[in-house]
Amino acid sequence: MAVNQEALAKFGPLVRTGWIRPLIVALIWLLLWRAASLMEYEPHASIWFPPAGVTFAIFLVLGWSYLPVLIVCCIGSTFWENSLYQAQQSASTLISTGLLFAAIHSCSYWVGATILKRSSERSGYLKVPHLILIFLLVAVLSSILAALGGSAALALTGIISNNEIASLWVPWWIGDLIGVVVVTPIIVTLLGGIYPEEGRWLTQYFKPLITNAPLGQFLLKLATSMVMLTVISLLVAYYPSSHIVFTVFFLGIAQMWIVFTETATRSFLSLALLSTLTALLIAWLGLSEKAMVYQFTIYLLAANTYFGLWVPHILVDNQKLRRLSEQDMLTEVESRGYFIRNAKEEIVRAKRYNQPISLLLFDVDNFKAINDTYGHSVGDKVLTHIARLVDETIRASDKVGRFGGDEFMVLLPGDDEQQALLLAERLRHVVACADFDELDYPVTCSFGIAEVHENDTFSSAFEQADNCLLEAKRAGRNQVNA
Repeated sequence: MAVNQEALAKFGPLVRTGWIRPLIVALIWLLLWRAASLMEYEPHASIWFPPAGVTFAIFLVLGWSYLPVLIVCCIGSTFWENSLYQAQQSASTLISTGLLFAAIHSCSYWVGATILKRSSERSGYLKVPHLILIFLLVAVLSSILAALGGSAALALTGIISNNEIASLWVPWWIGDLIGVVVVTPIIVTLLGGIYPEEGRWLTQYFKPLITNAPLGQFLLKLATSMVMLTVISLLVAYYPSSHIVFTVFFLGIAQMWIVFTETATRSFLSLALLSTLTALLIAWLGLSEKAMVYQFTIYLLAANTYFGLWVPHILVDNQKLRRLSEQDMLTEVESRGYFIRNAKEEIVRAKRYNQPISLLLFDVDNFKAINDTYGHSVGDKVLTHIARLVDETIRASDKVGRFGGDEFMVLLPGDDEQQALLLAERLRHVVACADFDELDYPVTCSFGIAEVHENDTFSSAFEQADNCLLEAKRAGRNQVNA
């Protein structure tokens, strides 16, 4: 949640005042309604309807408590619209229309918000792609209900004729749909940032990966997107071909550029600004006949933005899974399976080029006594310290892995048995001289070595090294045997 903490500290108590909070929400709703009315390309049909997104976000974060505010806003917008159209409707007609509109509008988006919220609550940790898909689907269904019910309400109170419902509800639906998918995340971010308790259930799913990015670069990308949209719209307006309008889908490239390199908040802001510019260009250039293409383009941009924001999370999850499979969680050396896969490949390569290669096994002497005397946490620290010492001593081309418990494996490409013996002695000395703060006595290790010959496999070499390790332990420990 990108919220200015200093501003919250300064104005937070005022915003939380009982009457200020509903007033701010009402002002936002009405101002966005007025902006939508300026973007109408036919009566009662806007390119996009931002108040739908505000309503959805209110129910999503704050619940039913704001229904009275929404009722006042719906009635107020009905009177305001009557004034703008100079329809001269009676006050009783406007009030009844406003109440019907408020009931249908609120119920439609409350249903959608409730489905989304309860779906996430039932699933515990719901994977974000599923949550996004549910949101996009309920946005479609909620906006259809709002459009059908809203146009029927206008007909019922005599604002429009019954014959006009068929031609009105589809553009009403698309306008509301775009308002929901574009505006909801911005309003949720604002409400969730100021009131974290109410918005906490959302923040557990959406954690941005990119939290810092230069503002200048974002403005450049945003300007590029807006210039692209303007140029395409001018071509649509002045070029005779009817197919040129479909070039507006190229906006997806510019928007994805922003999504993959900027914060989630900036991605949503870019989407909102592109939607606003789209509506203004359609009005200025007289592109109402192409409005539906633009509207579906915005919806696709919104859907791509949501799923695009999840792609980095998928990559991070994959990296974590890969690291878990390749790295031992405790010592951070290679895991058993990953080491063995690498060792087999190195052995094949060494045989192909007729180069020596050796396998070294070692474990910690009397490690069970360390765990029994000092506890497993101290034993873990000993293993971690030894793994770090070995990693610092061997070459970059050598590989070290943890076989399990206190036993480790080291692969030495290019080393024959004598060279492996020298390294093992050096490792034995490094460990024996190391200072383990938690212990009252030095720690030692025993080593077993096997050079991999032409007819050897990893398994046979491992068995030889393991037998040598057992001999070293029988001989008194703290020894190297090959």
